[in-house]
Amino acid sequence: MTKSYGKRIVKMALISKGFLLLLAVQILSVLSDNTKRKVTITPWPDCDKNECEEARLAGRNVVYAKAATTNNDILHYVFSTIGLPTVLLVRTTGEDNSLFFNWTMLNESSIFGAINFGEKKVNINYTFAVAFTRLIEYDDKDDSADLEANQKKDTTRWLIRDFNEFPWQNVSVNEKTNSFVFNISKEVMDETSETNNGTISFTFSVKGDNGRASELPCLLYGANETMFDFIMANFTPSFNNSRFALEAVVVSKSDMHTKEMDVEQTESIDDEYTPGVFQIIDWLTNPQRKDISGFFQWKPVSYISKSRGRNTASKVNYYKLKNLNDLNATLESSLINNTVVAAFISESLWHEEEYKMKFANISFGIPKDGFYVKNNYSVWTAAIGYGTPPEDTISATVIITISAGLGIPVIIIIVGGIYSIIRKMRTKSTAYQPISADSRNQYQKE
Repeated sequence: MTKSYGKRIVKMALISKGFLLLLAVQILSVLSDNTKRKVTITPWPDCDKNECEEARLAGRNVVYAKAATTNNDILHYVFSTIGLPTVLLVRTTGEDNSLFFNWTMLNESSIFGAINFGEKKVNINYTFAVAFTRLIEYDDKDDSADLEANQKKDTTRWLIRDFNEFPWQNVSVNEKTNSFVFNISKEVMDETSETNNGTISFTFSVKGDNGRASELPCLLYGANETMFDFIMANFTPSFNNSRFALEAVVVSKSDMHTKEMDVEQTESIDDEYTPGVFQIIDWLTNPQRKDISGFFQWKPVSYISKSRGRNTASKVNYYKLKNLNDLNATLESSLINNTVVAAFISESLWHEEEYKMKFANISFGIPKDGFYVKNNYSVWTAAIGYGTPPEDTISATVIITISAGLGIPVIIIIVGGIYSIIRKMRTKSTAYQPISADSRNQYQKE
């Protein structure tokens, strides 16, 4: 019986120790990634008065952000609506450096080489970009919320808008929050007859440290990324059963050791930060070496109300990655040629041994949600960055709660076991009665 108690005590102690170790690892992982970057943001960089006036009238927004560590590990971000809403990310190390922007070229149709580091020799470690090529609207008569299935059945009830056809409002930057908005407003859409009201916008926020977003889906973020919201508000749909999707292109530096781009879905047992959501999606440019990879990250959830919550959550689906160099992707290819990606990479963009490009669709909605028209609102949050993407782990609060839940029974068992052992030892010792002197004398007389 005593051995049984001892085994139980040891077993429960080991379990408790395991959770304590898990808690320690969790805390250390948070403390170890303490990278900080100083972020500076400049709208229309290197643009003189006349060039800027021409760019503004045409809706050619460019925002240049530098996120630098103290030892000149710099992430150069170029956000732009030239051609397409695009995010270009270039990582350099060594000496301090900056990108230069030739607005004479950027305002022209041929923009190869318009963005560069000048004549200064720069150590470029990685180049990566995400561009949004098209907004897809489809009539989901079957209420399946499956873009691919709908495409196989009927594409006659599709309306595809190239983002290069949208005129954009002039960008304004909030330097305190390192954020800004690329926006197509009601007034602009009226002029283009795209819709009679509503807005479409990309809201960006450049990060310089680690933390977690306060709004759902409460993505964890690091100093090597920027987060954005894609919002459609009061956009008049073309069909009664309209749903929407984005087509996105990812471009990255390639070499013979780089594995093909891939999308990874990570499962979690904890939905503490995003109720009802147990996955996170990572579109990785180099899955084999995540530390030197570009990433495009999101949780498979969007929201159909400004008041984000479990009751207003909807689903985000992604579809198979396709090669942009395929013959049937000529439209996407031509769209990329007029972006800041081409302005920086130039002709090398189309050398497959140097750069790889994939595109995919990302759709919004779930069956029986009333389609877009029910709420006339949709917001999706994602992140674009360099290096190993942030990964949700079981939070310290959950670990402490579980440990406390296991710890109390362990303490009770240990205390109870010790008490039981001591009691049994005392019982054995009191059961032995030594022969007294009187008893011995009486025995001898007999």
